[in-house]
Amino acid sequence: MDNILKQLTEIKNELHKPFPYTDTDKIQKDFRKEFNNLSDDEDSLTADFNTYCVNIAGTLSYVLTGKINKIPQDQIEMLQKTFFGYFKQYKFFEDKIEIYNDFSQEYKNFEQTRKLLLCLLSK
Repeated sequence: MDNILKQLTEIKNELHKPFPYTDTDKIQKDFRKEFNNLSDDEDSLTADFNTYCVNIAGTLSYVLTGKINKIPQDQIEMLQKTFFGYFKQYKFFEDKIEIYNDFSQEYKNFEQTRKLLLCLLSK
């Protein structure tokens, strides 16, 4: 458990990078056809990715301040899925995220954090 906490403390700084707006805009432009096929309720890539990131960052904050028992259950439940698992409507570009360096790096950092949090919370 101490090792996981150490890793989470170290990764915290990686999560405070600027949001990849340029890449989310480019993804929406490059996949315009696919985004046009989504309903208005489903077509909020920037907001949805932000929700995914904020949930992980918020959970990390609870953990690092020693308030694990105060994490809301719905927040923990959201951690159970990847971004593409939770927001399935975006699966069409999941295998292409490497093209978008800032988005890809942000996604990898938050995914690593999500997995570490799940590991810690399962103990």
